Amino acid sequence: MNSRLKWEVFVSPQVAVITSDLPPGVTERRWSPISSTLISGERDAVLVDTFITMEQNQALAEWVAASGRNLTTIYATHGHGDHFFGVNTIQHRFPDARFVASREAISVMREQLSPPWLEAYWKSRFPGQIDPALPIAEELAGGVFQLEGEELVSIPAGHTDTRNTTCLHIPSIGLVVAGDVAYNDVHIHLGESNADSRQEWIAALDMIESLKPRAVIAGHKRPGRADAPSIVEETRQYIRDFDRIAARTKTAKELYDQMLAIYPDRVNSPVLWNSARAVKG
Repeated sequence: MNSRLKWEVFVSPQVAVITSDLPPGVTERRWSPISSTLISGERDAVLVDTFITMEQNQALAEWVAASGRNLTTIYATHGHGDHFFGVNTIQHRFPDARFVASREAISVMREQLSPPWLEAYWKSRFPGQIDPALPIAEELAGGVFQLEGEELVSIPAGHTDTRNTTCLHIPSIGLVVAGDVAYNDVHIHLGESNADSRQEWIAALDMIESLKPRAVIAGHKRPGRADAPSIVEETRQYIRDFDRIAARTKTAKELYDQMLAIYPDRVNSPVLWNSARAVKG
C-alpha cells in the first residue's frame, strides 16, 4: 500500500551574524541556511527542526499553517540552538503540538541555554532577535512516534557536528531527515570535532546510507538544491578531505585555503574558517 505521507522543506534565508572572527578577505558573516521539514498526512503533520530568530520562525509558522494540517509534533534532531530556538513561536500558532527530542539531545539543549552559550554566544551574535521563551523538549521515550499510523524513527548518530545528534527515518516513504549529520552544498561545521569524532561522523553517514533512503534532507542546505541521497557521500568526502589536509598543515589559514581550493563554491566559507581555527588553535 502506498504511504499517505508527504514531505516538504522550508529553507531559512541567511541572516547576518555579529562577529569579528572573519576569514581573510571577508567583511561580513551570515549564518548558514537552515532546513525545516514538514512531514504531512491527510490531516496531521510533524515538523522537524526550527530556526534561530523570531522573524525566521514567524515565517516558518506561517508556512506550516498554510499547509492546512494540524501540527501534532515538533522534533529536534539535535541540541544546537539554531534547530530549536523557534519552538515557542511554532507552539504559539499550534498550542497542542508537543516538542520532543532524544534524552541525549536534550542534554545539549540544556547546555545551549546556559549563560556561556545563550548570552555569550547566541544573543551576542543575534542581539534582540532570539525569543525570550526557549522551551526544552520532552524526552521521546522509545525513540519512535507515529503520524497517522506510520512510524517515524529517531536514530542515534553520535558525535557529528556536535555530540548526541540524531536523524529521523520515515521508512514508509524512504526519507531520512538527517539534521546536521549531512550537509547539502554548505560548508560543514567541524569546529566541535576531532580526528576520532570525525570517524564517528563518517560511521553515522554509513548508517544513513545503509537505510537506502530515496531522499536525505540536510540540516543546512543550498536553497533549491535537490535532497538527493548523494549528499551523504558528498558530506563524507568533505570530512575526509578536511582530515587529510588538517594532518599535513600547520596553520588555520593553510587548512582553510587548501579546503577552499577544493570547495570554492559551497555556501558560507566563514564556517570553514571557524572549523580551521578550532582545529588548529
